[in-house]
Amino acid sequence: MSEEYVRRKPGMGIASRFTLGLGLVASVVAVAASFLLLNGIDEIGGTITTAAQVELASETARLNALNAERSGDMYLTRHTSQSGLVVQVGKGKLDVDGETVDKIVFLASPANQGGQNSISEGFYAPLDSMASASTKIISLVVLVFAAFVLIVVVMALITAKRITRPLNEMVDDVLKISRGHVDTSISAENAVGEVAHLAIAVERMVDDLVESQEQAQALVDSLSETANLRDVQRRLRPMDIPVVNNWEVSTCVLEAEGPGTGDFVDAMRDDEDGFVTAWVGAPSISGLAGALIMTMTRSYLRVRSLSGLALAESIDAANFALHRDLAKGMYCTVMAARFNPQTGEGEIVSAGHQSPAVRFDAESGEMRTLQPNGIALGFDGGPIFRNSVETLQLQLKDGDAMFMYSPRATTCENAAGKELGEKGVYALAKIAVESGLEIMQEKLLKYLGDNAHPDLGFVLIRNTKANEDK
Repeated sequence: MSEEYVRRKPGMGIASRFTLGLGLVASVVAVAASFLLLNGIDEIGGTITTAAQVELASETARLNALNAERSGDMYLTRHTSQSGLVVQVGKGKLDVDGETVDKIVFLASPANQGGQNSISEGFYAPLDSMASASTKIISLVVLVFAAFVLIVVVMALITAKRITRPLNEMVDDVLKISRGHVDTSISAENAVGEVAHLAIAVERMVDDLVESQEQAQALVDSLSETANLRDVQRRLRPMDIPVVNNWEVSTCVLEAEGPGTGDFVDAMRDDEDGFVTAWVGAPSISGLAGALIMTMTRSYLRVRSLSGLALAESIDAANFALHRDLAKGMYCTVMAARFNPQTGEGEIVSAGHQSPAVRFDAESGEMRTLQPNGIALGFDGGPIFRNSVETLQLQLKDGDAMFMYSPRATTCENAAGKELGEKGVYALAKIAVESGLEIMQEKLLKYLGDNAHPDLGFVLIRNTKANEDK
């Protein structure tokens, strides 16, 4: 997913935006409603005043024409006008042609008078005149209030829709991602406030989940590759070489954690001539591809060695096949030894192997290194490789031994970060010659501790007669 989010910056929070926006809208609407209400009341007031005056004049003239007279007590409210007249207002009863009717009574008298029995001028109005005025004002107030509420509700709905739209878009995008469309980005372009923060957080969370999923899948693939590699290595076990004339051949591979480097060992015996051939190899690449190179190298070497060819010729034939089959940059180094257990005659060849073989001379008690010339298998398929290969002839005696190992052994480190080095490898060779590969392996693992190490292959060829004599 893209790391760039095309959306507005978070800015003000949702609650603040909603409150401020709704407050501004409500204020504007309230001002407009107040203006309309005041104008409406003013217009209604003028209309009502004119109507009341007309009703007052017409009702007074009609009742005076009928000689209406006030009867009974009236409860009046006293008012004083600006001109000093006393005006009393209240509800009263009038006799009209022998019939009693209720009217609103206005009695106007000079300032020094006042009361029902004072000399005053009477005016009369219908009882429903005030009710009609009140109804109009209330209707206007209700109408303005309803319009105010409607506008506020509409604005609230618009704001809520604007807030929820990015949330709905986020939900849709997350659902797409949950269905496997991991390239979907969290859009929410119009998100603001906390929703924008949420959109950013969700997109980052989705990125992390996708990355975790990819890492988990890579781990599964790596574990599967590791299992396949180990399965290949364990199935291609060296032959069990019988002890002949006190000569024994033993091999071991110290496996690394994970895919490893694919270093390998092999040993075999030709039943026709009795010769024993053993080698240790190291592919140029690790993983399943390295296991494939190891398998091919081992197969080619076995076929050529069992065909009765000399060691250098077997190496040359295997190199020709590997150069033909391997891609450029792929190769394999090998240190190989071939000897006759009956006579002790042997030879050793190196194909680019960087670690020398170690020979123990029982007569002198010394360790000597053997490093023939040669380039790695697969580099060149013609005369360049053939001319580079050097064969060292050996005459092994009773008590002698030969130790071959992976080139990466010298670079292994213990918990303190100290490399094993060549001296450490020679010490391992001495332990192997004296006590065997199993004891040597225990010592090496103890030295390394919990430190990681590559695949390490070891081959030991030794004559045990001297030990038996002791």
